[in-house]
Amino acid sequence: MKVITLFTLIFVSHSIRAQHVLDYRKDVFISAADSLPYRLLYPLNYDQHKKYPIVVFLHGSGQRGSDNESQLIGVPKRLTDDQGRAKYACFILVPQCNKKDVWVKFPGFPASLATTKLATPSAALTLETLDLLIKSLPIDRKRVYVTGYSMGGEGALDFLIRRPNLFAAAVPICSVSDTAKAKLIYKVPIWAFHGDQDDVNDVKYSRLMIDALKKWNGTPKYTEYPGVKHNSWTKAYEEPGLFDWLFSQKRR
Repeated sequence: MKVITLFTLIFVSHSIRAQHVLDYRKDVFISAADSLPYRLLYPLNYDQHKKYPIVVFLHGSGQRGSDNESQLIGVPKRLTDDQGRAKYACFILVPQCNKKDVWVKFPGFPASLATTKLATPSAALTLETLDLLIKSLPIDRKRVYVTGYSMGGEGALDFLIRRPNLFAAAVPICSVSDTAKAKLIYKVPIWAFHGDQDDVNDVKYSRLMIDALKKWNGTPKYTEYPGVKHNSWTKAYEEPGLFDWLFSQKRR
């Protein structure tokens, strides 16, 4: 679980400029003495009398901070370009993890994949923010989705593990996860992605979780890209059929 540097910086500068044209609402969630910067994109042609799904997007480690902007990097263009916003009308929640925090901790890594008993502060605040939005906006409670890449992919699976009755589906990309907890989420639709030449999060970690889910009779989808290193999210978010699959999922 190394930190991306040069590639991330190049990707950051290009993607943020593109995202500025979108109508993201900028806000900060405050709970006790802690706070969470976040952006929220409303559905195109928003109608408060309709119910919409919500997608929680979790960024990678390079976008941590407090500027409430750089976390927009990597938000799938298939959801945010004109065609995507028209086809997949949804809310998109994009929180920003604190610079000194992570979405999920693995205290004994790599000897152990066990996560901490409690969610990290940034993760807990994100889940609080999500709960508040679900209560205050016309969000379809049966269509709450989570996705992310690298550290965000780890967070996506950890969020799912901590709140399996909240999310209808998850799309984790190039992640590490607590395989011992597969029994908590094997019924939830998951489509995972990884590059087989990943030199940051070894591909074995996605393989381990997929195997663990299948041992509990889960039916996760898994796409592995030959010859691809850590930036597999650039291919994953362009995968044909991904978002048709995601938005078809409903929590029972």
